[in-house]
Amino acid sequence: MHLRGDKLKEQTTLEKGAALEQQIAAYFRLNGYDADLNAKLEGKSGAIHEIDVLVHKSDGITDFTLAVECKAWETPIEKSVVSKLSMVISDIGINKGLIVSLQGWRSGAEKSARQERIELWGPDELSQRLGAVALAELHSRQRNQYAVQAVREISVPMDKLEQTLASQAKGPLGTSREEIVWSELVWVPFHLVELRYSTVVKEFLRKPTTKVTPAWSMYNALDDTYFWTQPDRPDCTDRQVDLVIAAKTKPLALGKTLVATVTKANEVRTANARDRYLAKLYDMGIRQNLESLSAGNITTVHYPFLVGLLRRRGQERLVAINAFNGKLDEAVSKTLTENLAYVCQSIGK
Repeated sequence: MHLRGDKLKEQTTLEKGAALEQQIAAYFRLNGYDADLNAKLEGKSGAIHEIDVLVHKSDGITDFTLAVECKAWETPIEKSVVSKLSMVISDIGINKGLIVSLQGWRSGAEKSARQERIELWGPDELSQRLGAVALAELHSRQRNQYAVQAVREISVPMDKLEQTLASQAKGPLGTSREEIVWSELVWVPFHLVELRYSTVVKEFLRKPTTKVTPAWSMYNALDDTYFWTQPDRPDCTDRQVDLVIAAKTKPLALGKTLVATVTKANEVRTANARDRYLAKLYDMGIRQNLESLSAGNITTVHYPFLVGLLRRRGQERLVAINAFNGKLDEAVSKTLTENLAYVCQSIGK
């Protein structure tokens, strides 16, 4: 596996956030304030809070302190960011809070900020205070690139993929329209396994023989659900890509589970028990009676999908549009939705 993703992506995000913090601190210093980066303060609750930029000014009569939270995220901030800062400044006893967000904020965050007396600075405010050049430099910092083995290429134009996603958001006859919160081209991880099926062949008046049939199967590396099988190993291409979901399950554990399930299916004595194991094997893409199974040459590969977060009445789900054939993949969508928090964390959403 060639994925270098999590640590490098975290490093890139931290660097971008650190640059924003330094720009904000410099702005306040130029305007006569003291500004400390990553200040740690103890609140009334006893909790230690780290403030991105702590701004302070005293004129001998009054003291003014401002806690600044800097968000160099790829998406607008949500209400939860405002609520968290409000709790922090209340616990510490600070005069005011400010959230600086390169991508702005959603309507819920703006409403909450007014109620909590927290100021918001987005692209317009940053351009006015830092200057267009400094803001452009912050935005131009490139996303980190990840090296993956791509098992399929992007074969469908983005506009077609986005149309398919939009049709899913409309619902049947447009009756259950959902908001598309965001959509991104994402590389989803799969475990690629070489399976060798051993079956007993019985022919009239001949001694039974064992036939071994090779196949290659793919399983979603978030929950090991079956994806597809083909007789030959698919071609894999090394690629540099932007957004990658990190594998969650272990490839070797998957291989052991497949082999053990076949073994158990052949060992149980009752018909009901055997049917249960055969049903498990069917769900794993193994749809024939086997004498034994071996699993080897397991590697983690990646497959491209347009992934969109859809929301309606507080309910959220992830929809995956196959970027190779342009079709909705309900099984992958279900897996991503069941791992929604993990997926968003992996791609920085």
